[in-house]
Amino acid sequence: MTWHAGLLDELERDLGLAARLRVLANAGGQRRYIPKAEHVELSKLASELGLDICIWLAGRCGGEEVHFPSQRGSDAEERASRLRATVLDAGLTDPARSANDIAAEFGVTVRRVRQLRAELRGDLDIDTDRSVNSLPLFNRS
Repeated sequence: MTWHAGLLDELERDLGLAARLRVLANAGGQRRYIPKAEHVELSKLASELGLDICIWLAGRCGGEEVHFPSQRGSDAEERASRLRATVLDAGLTDPARSANDIAAEFGVTVRRVRQLRAELRGDLDIDTDRSVNSLPLFNRS
């Protein structure tokens, strides 16, 4: 099983930021076995992460190997999510903010911002090639 950023966010929501940071500090970048609920208390993982975190993990992926993201990987995912949100907020077809402004804010290239806009338009199936004048006003069936 792979550790997804969403689960780390869920852990933080349920147990707090301290729990997230403890997982990243003690198991970040590692592949670890998560004990089943009945074996949590005696596990080495519980002594490293804390019993509450280990019980939470056992409830979701007990008995499985989990790859925990590194702190650096977690930070990169967070930055990428914030960049996507900023590009979406600025607009995909008639942006309220320039690619230069967004690139400077996030330390990426203008090319990356434009590429991301194009990807998001594709994901949302937004056609920028059609002009407003070519749209039919009435359905002619």
